Amino acid sequence: GNGEEEARRKLKQKKWEEIKGRQFVLLVALLKSVCDILVFSNNPGVDLHLKYRGKKMNEGFHSLCGIVSASTVLYNNFPNRTSSK
Repeated sequence: GNGEEEARRKLKQKKWEEIKGRQFVLLVALLKSVCDILVFSNNPGVDLHLKYRGKKMNEGFHSLCGIVSASTVLYNNFPNRTSSK
């Protein structure tokens, strides 16, 4: 009946929220990995940008990638809000 449809709809909504949450976690992990690779590839001694493009990556962009990577670590390690009872 109508109660079953409502229960099914709520279950689907809950599953959808879980999927969106996992997708966000994966997006943050991907962002961190991309930034880490860009920062590493521009470090002295590695210089992949200089080797393959003929010039180093802009230092401002290099710094921004480092800040974004560090921010993702802080976000992942920040404790979740818990409800106080």
